[in-house]
Amino acid sequence: MAPPPHATTQSKQTAPSAPAAAPSPSKTPNPLDPLGIGDKVKGIVDGITTPILGAHPSATPTPTPTPTKSAPTTKPDPKTDPKPDPKPDPKTDPGPDPAADAIRDAAKKAGVDVKELSEDVKDTEKTPKDETGKADETKDADGKQPFPCPTYDAKALADAELEPGIPLLPDEPWYLDSSLLTLYGLDYHGIVEVKTAGGKTKKVLKFTADSLDIKDLYQTVGKSGNVAHLKSRPGSTSKIRGGTVTMYTESLKGNLFGLIPIEFTPNSPPPLNVPFAFFSNVKVVQAGQFGGTLTVPGLHNYVGPPE
Repeated sequence: MAPPPHATTQSKQTAPSAPAAAPSPSKTPNPLDPLGIGDKVKGIVDGITTPILGAHPSATPTPTPTPTKSAPTTKPDPKTDPKPDPKPDPKTDPGPDPAADAIRDAAKKAGVDVKELSEDVKDTEKTPKDETGKADETKDADGKQPFPCPTYDAKALADAELEPGIPLLPDEPWYLDSSLLTLYGLDYHGIVEVKTAGGKTKKVLKFTADSLDIKDLYQTVGKSGNVAHLKSRPGSTSKIRGGTVTMYTESLKGNLFGLIPIEFTPNSPPPLNVPFAFFSNVKVVQAGQFGGTLTVPGLHNYVGPPE
């Protein structure tokens, strides 16, 4: 409520009294304490009740209150008094997870709502699928599972089999640069072999995904001479939709979840299989790719020297 206008009021008198003291002028508010918080605290300490706003000291002196005797202090009874709340145990109650918060923040910057992800994706953050069989060996002193680094897997390389049912791939790969590559419904199938039109056999990483978002797409074919260039409008996001996308990848390099600099190749394959991932500042070397329909905003393609 707003403070009342300044007006002089008189109370009923039961006996003659001396002339009332003139009201004191309004106190100028302290510019550092416009709400009068300091005065209110002082008023509580002094035992004087004052209005919250527009307060004026009373001209009539108030009697000094008689101090009351304090009640005798009794010791707490452990049988009847409740026990204080126990302090949180850092072993059982670790509190906020900075890594999880960082991933959520990175997902937010990428335009991905963590709440919209499937339960499998959310669970991956806490219990990622281990592809190495060495999860227990890599736990740190706190018993937490750090994100493992890609490691050379001689057995997986030796066991790689020729991928059936696909046509011969080009001898030279194509290259993709993107400021942000997001893969939904991602699945890593391991190391496989593919054949090219010139008769070469390559070892590659096989991935599938339900859909992809590619921001600032820049794709090239060739490294020297006349290179084919394909670009999207700067700042736009190209999309692959309409079917499962199968990728045969020679190299995938970027910042996983926008945080972890990493490179996946047949000599350093992914140690975990996650159903959702995004990479910032990514560079991909692709031996071949099938499935889905690519839509590129502001498509610009041309042939010219490397850039």
